[in-house]
Amino acid sequence: MRLSIVFGLAILGCLLFIQEGSGDSTSTTEAATTTTTSTATTTTDSSATTTTTAATSTTTTASSSSSSSSAAARRRRRARRRRLARERQRRERRRQRRNERLRLQLENQRRLIKRLRG
Repeated sequence: MRLSIVFGLAILGCLLFIQEGSGDSTSTTEAATTTTTSTATTTTDSSATTTTTAATSTTTTASSSSSSSSAAARRRRRARRRRLARERQRRERRRQRRNERLRLQLENQRRLIKRLRG
């Protein structure tokens, strides 16, 4: 019976160790262990000897709830991708405006040169 208690606690310890070993996850572990032990009673009469032994009952309940932060990591990656995409679009619009401005400036200079020549 003690072996089963030790075995149950060892399994709980391993689960806790595994959960703490992963850096990206948070875990909540609730464990309830109930041990009921009754002692043996011996009654001796002049005619008979009666021995009563109550059974030992051990109940181990473990509830482990692990919510990994992979969802949070996905949200961060998605937000980063969106931010980078916005920055790329902003740079592209800026480049297009600059090119248009330079094209118009060059066109105006050519027009001015033609007018001065002609």
